[in-house]
Amino acid sequence: MHKNYSKLKKFIKNRFNTDSKNGLYLTIGFMLVSFFTYIFFNFIEDLFDDKALAIFDLNLLNRIQELRTPFLNKLMLFITHLGDWQTVLIASIIVISVLAIFKKWKYVIALAISSIIGEIFVYFAKNIIKRQGPPLRYLIFLGKDFSFPSGHSFISIAFYGLIFYFIIDFVKSKTVKILSIFVGCILVILISFSRIYLGVHWPSDVFASLASGIVMITIIITFLKIDNKFDLIKAVQKHKNN
Repeated sequence: MHKNYSKLKKFIKNRFNTDSKNGLYLTIGFMLVSFFTYIFFNFIEDLFDDKALAIFDLNLLNRIQELRTPFLNKLMLFITHLGDWQTVLIASIIVISVLAIFKKWKYVIALAISSIIGEIFVYFAKNIIKRQGPPLRYLIFLGKDFSFPSGHSFISIAFYGLIFYFIIDFVKSKTVKILSIFVGCILVILISFSRIYLGVHWPSDVFASLASGIVMITIIITFLKIDNKFDLIKAVQKHKNN
């Protein structure tokens, strides 16, 4: 019994060890991925079994519709286009070019994985679930595909969120880091909100997409953090040996 307790204690201690690849970073990443994966699949389950979700979606959509003004309509149309594939493609080329100049190849790969796998995930999820969007009376901007999940909301985290993480990781200024977090969060919220405001998606489509986007970006950031951490440890050890 004492031996088993010692093993359990050691196992738990190792999960919070910052000097182990299977330590703190992986533990936090695993917990976040598990939690938001659970939320995402809960939304999928509720789509088919829970009438309360349909009532919630309709009520929130009606409330947001009351906020509409000609100015906000134009503003939300502009914001929502930030999540269009054309905009994301141009932004990707710019960001990848900058990363290549600084030879940040791991980040280039991370961005490519996030963008490509994200697009594949959204495409298959839409065409498997095949949820229809809100009625035409809510639409300001006509969507061209199925409603669940929201590709724009997913991209707002999986793409733009990752870019802001790169900025936070690269710069040393705390002010710039804090500003980047603030701007990144606002951008994610605005793009996601625009999809509901324009009547393209039900609110639950957006919330589920944000959950799945967090899963994607958490996996990528976790592996980047672990890789960077142990590259630094190897560099320090090599320096000591020399």
